[in-house]
Amino acid sequence: MAEHSRYNVSDAKAGIENGILKNKLYITDQKELDDAETLLLSDTYTHYFEKIEHSDILFDLSFLFEIHEYFLGTLYSWAGKKRQLNISKDNTMFAPAEYLDNSLLEFEQILKKNIPETKDLKPQIVKKLAFIHNELNVLHPFREGNGRTIRLFLDLIVAQLGYQPIDWGKTEHGNYIKACKDGLTTNHLAMEKIISKGLFKTPS
Repeated sequence: MAEHSRYNVSDAKAGIENGILKNKLYITDQKELDDAETLLLSDTYTHYFEKIEHSDILFDLSFLFEIHEYFLGTLYSWAGKKRQLNISKDNTMFAPAEYLDNSLLEFEQILKKNIPETKDLKPQIVKKLAFIHNELNVLHPFREGNGRTIRLFLDLIVAQLGYQPIDWGKTEHGNYIKACKDGLTTNHLAMEKIISKGLFKTPS
């Protein structure tokens, strides 16, 4: 296990040097790397929320991968690409890399059927978002930055429906992690409660 990779990885060529993910900026200090990712995430939110003000977005897998590349492309060569190695976290194994192509194809169909629509009431939106969140979390398609990319993806979906970004901070991090684990067994209720608690209409 690499101390700062955030995941247990199954490949000796996992792109880690001295406990730090190899990056394009040659950063060798974990706090500096974390700070860089935080700044990049803030910029990514700004970029896409400005974009959504001027045009409708098609929420498909291509867009999810585009978000990830924009977010982490400054730092990592694998940004915007599906991972090539198996990863696990806190005794949770995510979708095996060898089956990821097929899993993503299946998820794309799931996504088409479950993207919330403007006609949906809040309870319907919440159910669909929790399902999308948890299905994507099972896949964990990227080497890093999965949770942040998934949450931004959902925040943009609700923004296009006239809601504010989901206030994920209304739930303690430990409860969010538990809801993610529940979702691995197709129990979406906890995630529904988290999203419902943090979802509010944009003031008119």
